[in-house]
This record gives sequence, structure tokens and C-alpha cells, in this order.
Amino acid sequence: MKIPQAVTNALTPLRKYGALLIVVLAGLLLLLWPRGAGPPPDTEIPEAAGGTFDLAAMERKLAGTLSSISGAGRVEVMLTLRTDMEVVVVQDTDTRSRREAEDGTVHMWDDERQAKTVLAGAAPIVTKRIYPRFQGALVVCDGAGNAKVQSAILEAVTALTGLRADTVTVAVRQQ
Repeated sequence: MKIPQAVTNALTPLRKYGALLIVVLAGLLLLLWPRGAGPPPDTEIPEAAGGTFDLAAMERKLAGTLSSISGAGRVEVMLTLRTDMEVVVVQDTDTRSRREAEDGTVHMWDDERQAKTVLAGAAPIVTKRIYPRFQGALVVCDGAGNAKVQSAILEAVTALTGLRADTVTVAVRQQ
């Protein structure tokens, strides 16, 4: 069976650029390949996941959790921070130097460095979030007079905050 001349003419560029076409198609396939990590594009990310830290909200949540311990009663929590939250963003750094040669030697006259934050849309690209570290905690509750309740609260606070036991105080609420 003879192949028509029109088909042969149409396949000539394909033979010549076939490898390039395969690479381009593979690249398009990789770009369109679904990514498993992260929320779908239409999903709204909660503000807490966006990198904010609210100490008062943390204290309220911890107090609510501790009040569910048997015998604890009403609970109030105060936390102090050793470090605040830090957000590290991508920066594009540009360094410029002006040099002048005199008598075969090179003298540096000026060295200038500029850093610009890289944006994705209107928001900076975040590479790392360093959440605050706690310094100490005070827990005031009705049941702190009971040694078992006091021990359970101390154990819970140290587990949830990463604090050492000697930096947590559990006190009885004033009647």
C-alpha cells in the first residue's frame, strides 16, 4: 500500500522535530498533573493557618480544655511569651559594587545591597513560620486545692505548651 504524498509531506516536520514535540508534551503533562498537597484552589484557608497567633484566643482555648478535667471547676489561664511569632518571606537580593582601577590596583568605592520581598499576587511568599515560644503559665482554678487535680492540670499545661513544670503555677481560685 502506497502512502499518499500529502501524508508524507505532513509527517516530514514530525520526523524532524519529533523529540522536541515529545519534550513539550511531557512538560505540559507535568504542569497539568494534579498536586496532592494543599487545599483545592477554591478552599478558603482559615486565618490561624495563615500565620497569625492570638495569645488571648490560646488562653481561652486552654482554659476551656483544662476546665473539662474532672474536679478543676472554673479555670483561668495566663500565658507569657518568650518569643513572638516570626514570618520568614522570600526576598530577592540585588548587590551592586562599583570598582575603580588605578595603577593596576582595584579599589572598592561603593557596595550597595537591596532586598525586595517577592510577592504572589498582593501577598508575600512565606517560606517559614516560627510560632511563639512560651515562657511561663499561671492557671487559677477552683479545684487546685486537690493534689490530683493540680497534678493533672500541670501535666496538661506542660504537654500543650512545651513548658517545663517549674515554669507553670497552678493556684486555687479565690472564693
